[in-house]
Amino acid sequence: MSKPSNAPLWVFIPNILVPETALERLSAGAQTQSFAGLPAGLLQTMARNAEPEYQNADGLDRIEAWLLCYLDSQASAKFEQYPAWAMMQNVAADDEPMPFTRFWGTVGCLEIERDGVRFTPPEVLQANESDLQAFWAVVQPLLAKHGWASNTPAGFHSLLSNPTPVPMEQASPWSVQGIRLTDYLPMTHECSDWRRMWLNMQVELHNAEFNQAREAKGLKPLNALWFWGGGEAWQTDVPLPRIKSVSEDGVFDAVKMTDDADEAVNRFVFWTQLLKPLQGSVAESGPKPDNVYCVNFQGWGGNIAVFKLLEGEVLQPMRLAGLAFNWVLLGNNGWKTLKSNWMNRFKFWQNKPNWAVLGEPEIQDGPSEEDLQAAWQQGQRDQDSIQAEWEGR
Repeated sequence: MSKPSNAPLWVFIPNILVPETALERLSAGAQTQSFAGLPAGLLQTMARNAEPEYQNADGLDRIEAWLLCYLDSQASAKFEQYPAWAMMQNVAADDEPMPFTRFWGTVGCLEIERDGVRFTPPEVLQANESDLQAFWAVVQPLLAKHGWASNTPAGFHSLLSNPTPVPMEQASPWSVQGIRLTDYLPMTHECSDWRRMWLNMQVELHNAEFNQAREAKGLKPLNALWFWGGGEAWQTDVPLPRIKSVSEDGVFDAVKMTDDADEAVNRFVFWTQLLKPLQGSVAESGPKPDNVYCVNFQGWGGNIAVFKLLEGEVLQPMRLAGLAFNWVLLGNNGWKTLKSNWMNRFKFWQNKPNWAVLGEPEIQDGPSEEDLQAAWQQGQRDQDSIQAEWEGR
């Protein structure tokens, strides 16, 4: 995704794309009636632009995938599976770290299930400051023993570094879904020291008093430090955008994650706050941050009153100012981007929206029951091998 020129405004609408098969089953009249509540500006853009290409998130969290495309339109961040977020640098950075020497470490709860690992991030674990301090009191001695240093305060997410490279790619807390533990624990010799440390950490956290107290209260334990984001160093093209939340209550700067905010807004807040220290200050002569307006839309069948506020308080002022802006329509697995600019005004004869724009291709490549059973059996064998290595057998 290349960044459109002269488009400082992005309007994100989560949950707006619908499966193509469901869309095709609706008659023309039903489509018009179902989607009539969309903002006039979006309806006009849908009528006066070619149908946009669908961008698949390829297994990543949708906001993570979009932000990567936005910050790295030239594909400088080279990776096989998971982006190297811990290796992101300021454009003006002089000293480039060695590959695979920096990782984000995220506190969380790791649960092993039939189809893989489920990692729950700390934001939803009801972890107080006392729990967090107790967690790091257990973890930090092990990290120090194996040469790891913390480059940021010990919080929910800490930037960790080690002079010895650990060549592994790992998923972010928001993109880890059903990963097998044996996929997460690389079996190469170069990662053996990290692997032993991580397994020892699991045991220490499992036996920790604070976790036993949490479980006695019915809370999930803080039993894992999830390493992720290592890889090759890369530099961003543009500064992180400013995030604004659009709801029926108005338009506000999104500065923290809240329970009543849309999931997409909270993900934007997480990523911008996490990555801002790595990007550093942007030179005054460089590009100014774009504004991302994320609409609190829960999906079709829900309340669409927010679109009226979006039209009146965000879109109309932008059109009057002659500013171009972009629509990002989010689905379950990806997004579509539409550009709204002054050229649309000349296509006055095109006023019938193309409802196919709202269709999302359905992914049919999920694992079968046989695949899951084979993966489970292989995982058990690999798990036994890991256990034997840990016990020195």
